[in-house]
Amino acid sequence: MIFRNVLCNLLVRLIPALMLTALVAQPQSLTVTLSPGANVQSIVSANPESTTFVFKPGIYRLQSIQPLNGDIFVGQNNPVLSGAELLTAFTRQGSYWVAGGQTQQGQLNGVCLPQFPMCEYPEDLYFDNLPLLHVASLSAVGPGAWYFDYPNHNIYFFDNPSGHVVETSVTRSAFSGSAANVSISGLTVEKYAVPAQFGAIGDQYPGPNWTVRNNEVRLNHGAGIALLSGSTATMNYVHNNGQKGIGGSGSNILVQGNRVSFNNWAGFDPSWEAGGIKFAAATNLIVRGNTVDDNIGPGVWTDIGSINTLYESNVIMNNTDGPGIQDEISYSAIIRYNTVCYNSISQPSWLWGSQIMIQNSQNDQVYGNTVETALAGGNGIGIIQQSRGSGTLGPYVAINNSIHNNSIVIRGSTGASGMVADYNQQALLQSGNNTFDYNAYHLINPNGYSWEWINYVSWTGFQQAGQELHGTADAVIPPIM
Repeated sequence: MIFRNVLCNLLVRLIPALMLTALVAQPQSLTVTLSPGANVQSIVSANPESTTFVFKPGIYRLQSIQPLNGDIFVGQNNPVLSGAELLTAFTRQGSYWVAGGQTQQGQLNGVCLPQFPMCEYPEDLYFDNLPLLHVASLSAVGPGAWYFDYPNHNIYFFDNPSGHVVETSVTRSAFSGSAANVSISGLTVEKYAVPAQFGAIGDQYPGPNWTVRNNEVRLNHGAGIALLSGSTATMNYVHNNGQKGIGGSGSNILVQGNRVSFNNWAGFDPSWEAGGIKFAAATNLIVRGNTVDDNIGPGVWTDIGSINTLYESNVIMNNTDGPGIQDEISYSAIIRYNTVCYNSISQPSWLWGSQIMIQNSQNDQVYGNTVETALAGGNGIGIIQQSRGSGTLGPYVAINNSIHNNSIVIRGSTGASGMVADYNQQALLQSGNNTFDYNAYHLINPNGYSWEWINYVSWTGFQQAGQELHGTADAVIPPIM
């Protein structure tokens, strides 16, 4: 009875206080509508955190936005944020057209292929939404090419601008800064002079827990989207960016349901970094349900001590100059239920350019994937070991990897699956604990040397090495997908 009286007295005192709290007005989220021509950053800065900004249709040029915590950016009917200015005033100098007064010059970054010597410079010139080739000297300017005389602030090009929309990229990025819990959706983000490895959305150091959804991100010089810890990129179309589509680092990042296509027109060396999707030093990264196609470079790639990556149910096709899926100097990836076809269409030596490539990584599980090479060539599933040092969870060596229950089609006369090494071969063979089993191989000549276990071996030799004791190899080639 005493306890009941005490409880009742407490309730009598608490209920009025709770009722008073309920009657106090709670903060209301604010919605601000933006129109083309507005100075977006000044409006963002003038409003409190967690404001929703709605972009009305139109083109917003040269906007660079640093959100506040919790800010939400929403596009109505696909408004365009463009990092480029229109060029309309030209003079004639010999066989060249000249646009003067160009003072922009951004941060240099990247390694270029020889035929693209200026890829590290983030400025671009566009004719009717197509980037021209940035060349290193005035004498190299011809049809489809341009030259930036940075010291004298002049752009030179050959093609007649009459009747064309001519633009040059000026602004570095559309969204940047360390604010947390930012949401960006329904926008087209294009033509930003963002350096390689940084994103037109996100720049170099975006804040945590960004949500980037249902945007079109295109024609930016470096990457389209950069993400850090806790962030998601879902249902975006990320295409025709100069270096790569999506990248970043950190923990608990989700990349799902995007199409990532036609990236690396600026000519970055794919062995440095270019192509579809690449993350480094990522933990618990999930890459699921994406279509990654027709990029110049690897389709999807984890590197530099990434841990517990999940690659699941992606379609990764027609990416050139690199593997379809590449897990490099990392740990404990799961690669499952992906369709990985026609990547690295060439005659790659060793096991380079495999549709799925485990490179100095350990404890990976690769299963349930459909893998096909092109008629022109390509490798199936490969494990590679080299001398690559050590990371947070131990040496970067290719050990304890299990490749099982995959379908592997080798359409051409060349191509292989298996394991190779140019470092510590005997230890890898004796105690590496890498296994291939329960895989089904379909190839022109199942009796040929289409497997590698340090050296090329036949199917019989592969089994004698203890591999594929439950696997199959036949000449039943399915129709091209």
